[in-house]
Order: sequence, then structure tokens, then C-alpha cells
Amino acid sequence: MTQPTPINAVARTLWAKSARKNADGTAGAWLPVLNHLLDVAACAAEILALEPEQTREMFVEDLGLPPDQALPWLYALIALHDLGKASPAFQVLWEGGRREVHEALRFDPALRPPYTPHGVVSELTLEDLLRKLKWPEALRKGVADAVGCHHGFRQELQSYDLSTPQVGEEPNWLRVRAELLRLVTLGTGARYDALPTISTLSAAAFMRLAGLTSFADWLGSSFPLPTVTDFSAHDDPAAYFARARERARQTLAEIHWPVFAPLREELPPFADVFGFQPRPLQTALAQALAEVNGPALVLVEAPMGEGKTEAAFYAHLQLQRAAGHRGMYVALPTQATGNAMYERFAEFLAAQGRGTPPDLQLAHGGTLLSDHFQEVVARTRLRHQGNVAADPAEANGPSVRAEEWFTQRKRALLSEYGVGTVDQALLGVLGVSHQFVRLWGLGNRVVVLDEVHAYDTYTSELIAALVAWLRALGSSVVIMSATLPESGRRALLRAWGVEDAPTAAYPRLTVAPADGEVQTLTIPDHDEAGNTSRPRQHVTLRPLGSEAGEVAAKAVDLAAGGGCVAVIVNTVGRAQAVQEGVLAELERRGITTRTCTKGGGKDPRAVSVLLYHARYPADERLEREQRVLRYLGKDGQRPGRFILIATQVAEQSLDFDADVMLTDLAPADLVLQRAGRLHRHAANRERRHGHDAAMLYVAGLDEWPDASMEREFWGRVYAPALLYRSWVALRRRLPGGLTLPDDLDALVQEVYAPDFAAPELTDGQREALAAAEAALTTERGNQATTGMFAHIGRPADFWQTPLRQRPEPDTESVSDDPATVGAEGDDFPRTRLGEEGVRLVPVERDTNNVWRVCISAFATPEEKRSPLSPRFAELDKRDTAHAIQIYRRSLSVSRWELVRFGLAKWDEQGQSLGGEHRGWRAHPLLRDAVPLVFKDGVAEVQGLQVRLDTERGLVFVRG
Repeated sequence: MTQPTPINAVARTLWAKSARKNADGTAGAWLPVLNHLLDVAACAAEILALEPEQTREMFVEDLGLPPDQALPWLYALIALHDLGKASPAFQVLWEGGRREVHEALRFDPALRPPYTPHGVVSELTLEDLLRKLKWPEALRKGVADAVGCHHGFRQELQSYDLSTPQVGEEPNWLRVRAELLRLVTLGTGARYDALPTISTLSAAAFMRLAGLTSFADWLGSSFPLPTVTDFSAHDDPAAYFARARERARQTLAEIHWPVFAPLREELPPFADVFGFQPRPLQTALAQALAEVNGPALVLVEAPMGEGKTEAAFYAHLQLQRAAGHRGMYVALPTQATGNAMYERFAEFLAAQGRGTPPDLQLAHGGTLLSDHFQEVVARTRLRHQGNVAADPAEANGPSVRAEEWFTQRKRALLSEYGVGTVDQALLGVLGVSHQFVRLWGLGNRVVVLDEVHAYDTYTSELIAALVAWLRALGSSVVIMSATLPESGRRALLRAWGVEDAPTAAYPRLTVAPADGEVQTLTIPDHDEAGNTSRPRQHVTLRPLGSEAGEVAAKAVDLAAGGGCVAVIVNTVGRAQAVQEGVLAELERRGITTRTCTKGGGKDPRAVSVLLYHARYPADERLEREQRVLRYLGKDGQRPGRFILIATQVAEQSLDFDADVMLTDLAPADLVLQRAGRLHRHAANRERRHGHDAAMLYVAGLDEWPDASMEREFWGRVYAPALLYRSWVALRRRLPGGLTLPDDLDALVQEVYAPDFAAPELTDGQREALAAAEAALTTERGNQATTGMFAHIGRPADFWQTPLRQRPEPDTESVSDDPATVGAEGDDFPRTRLGEEGVRLVPVERDTNNVWRVCISAFATPEEKRSPLSPRFAELDKRDTAHAIQIYRRSLSVSRWELVRFGLAKWDEQGQSLGGEHRGWRAHPLLRDAVPLVFKDGVAEVQGLQVRLDTERGLVFVRG
């Protein structure tokens, strides 16, 4: 117990959280600064108590302190994140507490707003206290920076008023902060004579310290205020700290923060985990990881359909045991692939039979629209309420949990298991609010990056930075691709720290332990047990004209006699034109047609036509996506005659099987991804209606593609140089075609080779190619530079990377996701480049002059009779059910007229989007959405006519 001193009495006047009035109107209790400091330290201690041993060991090593002092000092430093509240700039903010503080410490008459944020003052004053304890300069500055930025962003101290009136540099203010340091260290057990043996804080140690500080602060800030102001921390800090740890344990239990434990205590054979014998790829990876004793990078380059996902799941089991990892996050290119992977991941986790079901989060911007995930969240809530008896999904015991606390933005990556978009992981290396929390969540984890070929140079630069950070944070990384150019492979390995990796023939596997020898091996066709890879497949190439009418006629030719035809094109407008041509051609031939909104009766010769692209309202797009899988998926109800017309959203997002395919000319790796949906599922071999040979028609391959690229806008979607190169490479393979996987890697490397040559071209064609090559080189250079400036730097140069200036809010909230987050402005760092877009919600007035959301093409009769007519002006942020209904009808577009002037149509009605507390924008889900006014199914903006067609989706017609 401490002895009362005059300065201790002064310290008791400092408030951290102001009082709320009691129900009877009397003054309520307030929270002293010391209490909050020790509360947050206690939360950090209890968080780490539930972490794997490997996580604690990394924190122990970060500060270079004696083993018995590393964690006590870690907790003390985290406690001092709010040391800056012991300053005039903060204490002046609460009228109810400033008088007593003024009497004890005095405010300088020169103190004037704007007041310096307390996080900034924390960084300044903590560094000064550590200087007096003789901590090395670079180390103390790094530590103070890490705990001081807990409101979201690192700060340049020189940008703020650090004068004596703001900070409090008079002797009494200095003494009271020193007293807080003394009391905090007494509480956590940290000794002043324990000096670090290192001189700087590593970049990884900074992220760990900053991330844990913010997480602990979110929890500590949620502690309820006592009914009577409690000064016991000033009398016996150690006893108070012990009690605070008990409160922290209760809080963690309430949010169901797990004890991180391996999925399997013992590693079972692959077949016992998945119920089938491993393919050679899976066997080879398991054998390569058998001798790995720590984190590793695994790079899997293998054809589509070889079981890369199961290989990654089994690798997690191995790496979790070898390196003590806390869990896994699977990062995918799109929300659709994330949604599909969530179900596969849940099945895998459930099959491991762990006593407490693991928490599995879905992390992307559309989680509220995922019915499957929301069902898991609801079941988890019911389970905690003891109400699971009637749930058929729980018949064989619970599978996975999805705790609600982690469903809020920025929290999902903290949980043990997650699946979502790569964008959520990339936010960890961008200068966005609390990026270090995201990185902390990904630290000491297995992170799977799937389909890494799908990104441009800008996003690839961010991915390389992420890989470098994951290595520094003690994570393992599993990277998977079927069509990765050699330059991309080398860049990813360099990011992991491997400069000279051995090479091997495709398909190949590279395993690079963080500490150990790199091995690269070719995956054999069969393993010692006789298990074989997917059989070789010959794909016959056929050139086709690029006119939409010719593509439509060929699709009808191929489907009329039976079979499932897939047409994948490069733009939405072209998909709509091909669909229109298909319907016209079927009518001309007298063939009955079935579409989503038109039945074909019982005609056995009817041809079903399904259009699928991204320009549908979200609910209609999801319905069409589900229909693709319902008909052409692995267990689909395969129609006799079917034509799927889709854009690029189908080449990665959906696991479907076509009997024959037509594709627009595209970069060769994407043509191969599309071709991977040809004869994909062996179970359909007997149901191909004569399309026994895999046939790929390539529109635009019939003649030099410059005219097609201009007329069909392909050159705006893909780099013309890659289209020219791909045209040359595919033409070289006529009339024979491709043998997969043998030709897969060769074709990709040929198209992306730095010294691509095409002597067979005419002089004019070579000139066009050379000009396109020059433009591509410039574009890639610009994207790489933009990417390097967008991210926070890699670990090796983190401390030299200039800070992005962000305002430091001086607020304290139990929420980590305040309403202002996401309003940073046009320079907000992005995970991907591309045209600026806007999210629209089609709305119209009904016959009663009431605004309603436009009815879905798939609306039930009841929904058509009672369409959604919310009172937009009366929405608030708690009306999530209503907001979800509205958001389901939204869609993203990038037409400049709608991006710039779409909101004007709403303003013309004299309507407002509202603000933070009331109206359309009050709910976070709708904050970035704009209602677009339709009348009789048509809107007109800046001369652009926009039609909402039940079959074609949003159609643009320029007046």
C-alpha cells in the first residue's frame, strides 16, 4: 500500500471519464485517470493470458527487458497510453471536474482552444518520463508513438501546440505525471531499474504494441462507471490492478474472446481430416512442411481443380503445431468467393471436433447481406441464451460460432478464424484508422492469399507489403495461384526475404521457412500411394468473330442440340447485347425460351438463358449467382439446354461446369481461368449432350484485334499490350489447342515475359504492339509508385516512411468505430485502383405519393403487393433491419454521369439524406449510398437514360 503524499492527493483530482447524473438528479461518479490506466493495463494482461505461448514470447522479446520484467513493463506502457489526460488541455474539457483540478494544479491563463489532443500529449510526456529512466532515445520514442496513437493514427507532434499552457510543463504537472508513472508501475510490478538491452523498437514490435493498446483500450473503456468515485487505486495500485484483471476476465468472457488453442492436439493423416485420399499436390505440401519448425511462406502454383484449398487447410494444421499460430484468415478476391469459402471453411473447422466451436468471422463490406453468415450469428446468440434445442442446424452439435462483438468493422480480424476479401487484410498496410489493430489480428496467424494473379500492379504492391509485414509479425503465408507470372512469383518471394529461390517445372511448390532453407519442387502426376492429379485435358481452340450477334448465334447453335453453354464477356454492356441477341435468335428459330422472369412451360426443347453480371441490385445479383450454382454447380440440377451469359464476375467467383465455352479475348491468364470452368466436374461426363471434347471459342481471335478492342471497349478493361500478346500466343496454338495443365504455365510465362517477341506480325501490327508495350510499362511504373506511396512502408523502412497527416480526435468512446471513420476524404487510401464509383438505390414514388424502393424482379406476390416504403427521413442508426432491406436493392456503378450527378435527382425532389442521427445517412450501411429516382422504370441523368430492366439489370442509353 502506498503512503499518502501531497502529490498523490493532487493526482486524485485528475479525471479520465466524466460523471453522468444519477437517476435522482444528483452528481454521479467519475473515473480517476489512474483507474482507467490500470483498467486498460489489466485488459492487455488478460488478452495476452488467452493468447498462444508464441504470441507472449514475441511480446517478451520486443522490449529487450529481463524476462521477469518484460510483461510488467508492457502492461505499464499500455496503461500510460492516456498519460496525456494528466494535462491542462484535457482536464479543462469537463466543467464538472476542472475547478478541483485548477485548485490543485492551476491552468495557465494562456490556455485557449483548440486544445491539444491527449493522445499527442501522451506521446510527448511518456517519452520524457522514459528519458529520465535512461531508456534509449529511439526505443522510448517508438514506444511512446505506439501507445500514443491509440485513437487511430500516428501523429507528427510538431503539427500541434505543445506549449506549456497546453501540455503542463510547470513543476506540479511534471510531478503529478511522475506520480502516475510510479503508481502504475507499482500496480503492474514494473521496476525502474529494469533497463532495456535494445536501442530501438522494431517495426513489428510497434504494430504489436499499438494494436494491443487499442484493443485493450476499447475493452477498458467499456467498464461501467462505479456508483461512487473510487480512489483505491491511489492507495494500493497492485490490489486495484488485481481487481481490474478480474473485471477484464469477465469482459472478455462476455464478448466470448477465446482461449487460443490448436484445432488438433495431434496431427491426423490427411485422409482422416477430409475423408478422401490426398492428391499429389496435397501429399507433396504435407511432406514439405513436415520438417518446418516455425513460420513459413508456402507458394502453391498448380492448375484449377487440384485441391489447393484443402492443401491450405491441412497446411494450417501443420503450421499451427510447428509455429504456435493462433488461427487462420483466408483472403479472396471478391465478396462472392468469400461467401462461398465461408461455408467450406466452416465445414472444415466443424470436422476437427474441437470442444468449443471455433469463432469464424466473415470479413467484407457485405456481411449483412450474407444470409448464411447472419444465420450463424443468430445461432450463436441463441446458444448463449441457452435456446438451441429446436435448431436443426445444431443436430450434430454446434459447428462454428460467429460472435457479434467481432462483426463490427475493424474487429473481425481479431478473431481466431476468418474468411473474406483481401481488401480487409490490405487495410492493415494502408494509412487508415487503426491499421495496426488489423495487423495485430493477422500476426502469429496463417494467412491464405488465394488467386493472387487477379490483381493489378498497384494492389500487387500492397500485397507484397502485407507479406513482408506478416513475416515480421511471426505469421505464415500460403499463396495460391494457377496462373502466376514469374515476375509476380519473384516479387512475392522477395517480400518474404527470399532473393534467389530455386525454380522447378510447373506445377510447383515453394516452401520458404522464416529461418531455414528454401525448397522448390515439381508436383508429380502421381504419388507413392498411387494417387493421381487431375487428368490432363485437351482444350480445342476455335477463333470467332467479335460481333455480339455472331457470338449470340454461335451460343444458340451450341445449345440447341443440348448441353450447357457458357459465354463470358468483358463488359456488362456487351453481356446485355449478347443476351439480347441470344433471345432474338431463339425467337427467330422458333425455340421456346426460359429466363429468370419468363417460363417456357413444359417444352422439352426449351433453352434456358441466364444473364449474370455486377449491374443488378444486390439481392437480384445474389439470386442469379445462386441460380448459376443451382444449375451448373458441383451438385447442380443440370438443365438439358442452357446458356449462361456472364462477365468476369464468373471467372473467379463461381465454381461451375460448362460443356462448351465462348469467351472474349482477354489476357491469357484470365482466358485460362475461364477455361478452367470447362468440363470441370468429372461427374458430368455422361451428361454433356455430345460436347464430349472441351471446346473453347475465343471471340476476337479471328483477326487482328485492334478494331474489336476499340468497338467493344476491351482496351479500357485490359491493357492493350496484354490483349495483343495474348492474341499472338493463342493464335500460335491454332488449330491444335491447349493441353492442360502442360501448356498452362508456358502460355502465361510467354505472354508476361519481359522480352516478348512476335516476328510473325506485320510492320503495322508490331508498331501497334510496341506503342501498347510502352504505355503498359508507363502504367505499371505509375501503379507501382502509387502503391508504394499508398502503404505505410515495409518493416525494413517503416520508420523512414513519412506520416500521412490525420487529425487526432480528442474523444473517448466505448466504440472503436465512431461515425466519423470512413469520412477521410478523396485522398483516403484504397486497396484497389479503378474508376470512381457510386452505390445507387433505385427508388420511385408509388400511387399514394410515398417513396419506395423499386421492386425486385424476384419479389414474391406479397412483396409486390406491399413494396418496401420506408420513411427515409426517419431512419436512424439503430434501424438495421430496415437499412438491410434498402441496401439489398443497391448496386455499384462507375458511369461518370451517375457518380457526379446522381444525387441531384434526389435533391430535385426537395429531399435530404439526413445526417449523423436521423435520416438515410444515419445508418452506416447507407451512408455512402445514393437514392436514384426512377419513374416508370427510367431515370435520366445528364443526358444518360438509365433503365432498370427485370432481365438485363441496369441498362445505359446515351440520349
